Amino acid sequence: MNIVAFVPIKLNNERLVNKNILPLGGKPLCCHLLDTLCKIPLLDEIYVFCSQPQILEYLPNGVKFLKREPELDAFSAHHYDIVRSFVSKIEADIYVNAHVTNPFIKPETIVDGVESVLYREHDSVCAVTEIREHMWREGKPFNFAFNDPPRTQDLTPFYAEVGLFMYKKEVFLNTETRYGKNPYLMILDRIESFDINYQDDYELAQAIYSVRKTHKNS
Repeated sequence: MNIVAFVPIKLNNERLVNKNILPLGGKPLCCHLLDTLCKIPLLDEIYVFCSQPQILEYLPNGVKFLKREPELDAFSAHHYDIVRSFVSKIEADIYVNAHVTNPFIKPETIVDGVESVLYREHDSVCAVTEIREHMWREGKPFNFAFNDPPRTQDLTPFYAEVGLFMYKKEVFLNTETRYGKNPYLMILDRIESFDINYQDDYELAQAIYSVRKTHKNS
């Protein structure tokens, strides 16, 4: 089985300018996930899929650059357009689709996902984080009653996608989605699932990194 990881990156970010190359812990944000992928022997190839060759200066050894169409950088571009383009260019049996805005993903998490497709009954993987909170929608309680709000630990959980997906090639070819008939919802904790999209996310990521580094060195 040929297993390929690909990481779509664009440099014209709208919500947080230059977010994919902002410094975090002394190296560009993108390098955290890419370094993690490089630690996984199960992966046959690792690609950054980007329209701008400037990204090459940030890529660690072992990561390949594949130039994508500039129109895929448009704010209106759909993620599936990016996946479709990559799959048409690079052959694989299983694709690992990850994003550099999740810098705290662990190698063992990705290995668990890949092995669930390789050796268990799953045909796809969707990493999620569990949410047990009192939720509101359109000004009304969504998952609880005013007169009898349960403890948050007793609520039926919601699961929010993290941005890490794995799927067999035929799953995407047959459905043009990342989801097969039997997906594995891989639950990550709040740190590992942390996603950077806005300035306050970036500041929190810096704080998380700093605390973890302090604990590691103590």
